[in-house]
Amino acid sequence: MINNMLLPLEYKQEFIDFTNENIDFHTKYKKYRINNMWLDEIGEYYFHDRINEFIEGLKVILISNNNNLLIVDELLTILQHKLLFFSSKNIQNYESFLKFLRTIKNIDFEIEYNVQEIYTIEKVLDYKFNGSVEEDNIIYCLFTYKDRTENYKEKDDFEKVKLYFYINQFYKSLYYFEEKINNLKNAIQVYGVTDLSHYFSDNKTPENKCNIKLDKISTAFLFKLLVEADLIYMDDDKYKSESKIKKFAEKYFNYTDSKFGIKPLTDFNKEYSKVKDKQRKDKQSAVLNQLSEYIKNKRTYLN
Repeated sequence: MINNMLLPLEYKQEFIDFTNENIDFHTKYKKYRINNMWLDEIGEYYFHDRINEFIEGLKVILISNNNNLLIVDELLTILQHKLLFFSSKNIQNYESFLKFLRTIKNIDFEIEYNVQEIYTIEKVLDYKFNGSVEEDNIIYCLFTYKDRTENYKEKDDFEKVKLYFYINQFYKSLYYFEEKINNLKNAIQVYGVTDLSHYFSDNKTPENKCNIKLDKISTAFLFKLLVEADLIYMDDDKYKSESKIKKFAEKYFNYTDSKFGIKPLTDFNKEYSKVKDKQRKDKQSAVLNQLSEYIKNKRTYLN
């Protein structure tokens, strides 16, 4: 999450870290990671949402620096370098992407993998599309490439197609950022816009968000608890329902950070996966104890 009070140099470094995507393949689990996140932790709109954070952070920096466009030009230079690599390697083409895969490093060190996989080979092969329901783009991608991979005869191909989807999502987000910051630059230079505070913002943060008095991990467990107890749902399909709930929580809820106060639930999918089974049982127990105490007092009152 971009801190709106970041200095231009800090902001620039954070963006460089974001664009220098680190991809590796774990030989034990046969899974890919991007920037230390397993693909199933990322979420379809993760990169797009991160770019929207960078846009909002850039607006704050420009406002506080009298619309000095130096950082905009520096960002454009970084973007053009990355996008030139993408276009020159033709990564959007699947055959070229497979060549790109050869450059990805393998890792085999001990690392935790406990991630809920929403899409599996079996589910993709048996998937029935519902024309009245908006499907995730990733299911279209996985379904499209099943013929080319002989119905994912080699299981590694399934992970390759997943990575192909997310790499393209990543670069699409960079093209999107390039368009938006050029619009900002144009607004300042051509139209003399001085107040950017209400200038465009895709997926604007809702004016009214619900604040949860729990830290990020505990908040994730609370939602997981409600889902597992069948108290909330957003779709008849269990996995799609859970995915939609996570997106909804990320958009409309804040958590409480012990140091910085109220913060939005960014990267919620990753936090959600950390409370599977007995992982982080200290956090899980704390939430259960808090709820149990309330339920106990409520029962006493009602009786």
